Amino acid sequence: MKLTFDIPEAINGNFEIKKITSDNIANKNEPLDTYTVLYKDNQGIMQDTTHEYIEHQPLWDNATGDVLIAGLGIGFVNQKLIDNKNVTSVTIIEKHKEVIDMVWSHCPKDDSIILIHDDIITWNPIRKYNVGWFDTWLTECGDYSNYNKILYNKYEKHCEWIGFWTSV
Repeated sequence: MKLTFDIPEAINGNFEIKKITSDNIANKNEPLDTYTVLYKDNQGIMQDTTHEYIEHQPLWDNATGDVLIAGLGIGFVNQKLIDNKNVTSVTIIEKHKEVIDMVWSHCPKDDSIILIHDDIITWNPIRKYNVGWFDTWLTECGDYSNYNKILYNKYEKHCEWIGFWTSV
């Protein structure tokens, strides 16, 4: 399955949104189509591909109640979570104002979605969440296993279920 996004091409600082027509996005075979890709420093960090959808399957399978999302990206999770009758609220933490400025006004949202401009590493939650999904690409913490462990240790007391786009 592929989720489609109507986010216009834009450049803001080190970030860029491009529409790419291809059958190979992020070195993954995909159906020939036009994809929305978010780049940082010319490296693709989020795209609306079938492969990306599959990587989010743990979130789709576990999303319920109050959901915490790390990383806005291209608003990839928004519509799917809005459509999920088991989800009551979504809190998205996005570190990069450039991404917010390019994406937020164009991505799906309703009153159940809150966007907070902050860093998921330093942000301090004041409530509990049923689900925490950490789909962040840019880290200052070294390798992903270390980064995931840092996030897991910080958020395990705030989230009943925690998932990552990469394994811990």
